[in-house]
Amino acid sequence: MVPSYMHVHVLPCGRITMPSSPSRRISRSTKTVRRAPSARVDRVPDPAILARYASQGVDCAFANLRMLGRVVGSIYDDALKPAQVRASQLALMWAILACEPVELARLERVTQTDQTTLSRTVNKLRAAGWVVVAPGEDRRTRVARLTPAGRRRFLDAMPYWEAAQRDIGTWLSIAHLRGLASAARKRANYPQA
Repeated sequence: MVPSYMHVHVLPCGRITMPSSPSRRISRSTKTVRRAPSARVDRVPDPAILARYASQGVDCAFANLRMLGRVVGSIYDDALKPAQVRASQLALMWAILACEPVELARLERVTQTDQTTLSRTVNKLRAAGWVVVAPGEDRRTRVARLTPAGRRRFLDAMPYWEAAQRDIGTWLSIAHLRGLASAARKRANYPQA
């Protein structure tokens, strides 16, 4: 059990971490909150309180965005099957094309993707021959570019992407989504206390 005085760190993604020692420094991208007291195992939850929270589930931003992401992702993935590329791969290829040559560290920031996920997706694109990664100017950095085969694959996927985009645009405002994405990027780049 964690003492009530111990602080936990809530990361921007919602993940909670605990410091390994009291002297651990907190980065700008985290905020400190008090941990809620642990519920005793023998205490019976109040059904009325549980029912109130259960009815609020439809308003949960996280759950709704997660579900929306799965639905939209499946529409794009289905549409892109003839081009033999997944929506997540195409999105990363798009970011590389827009910024190339792009350092992988910058690509992490641009796509708001953690290093592990980015490395895994880049490696899949490399294995397919669509992306090449080479040392940067100072040799400490790595730079990604689309290969000629990657550019062809990207262009081959565009008619399928456009069809998915039109389909999604019939029930989801693309302009509103663009505004939400812009606000999210600002929030991710400039964490508020």
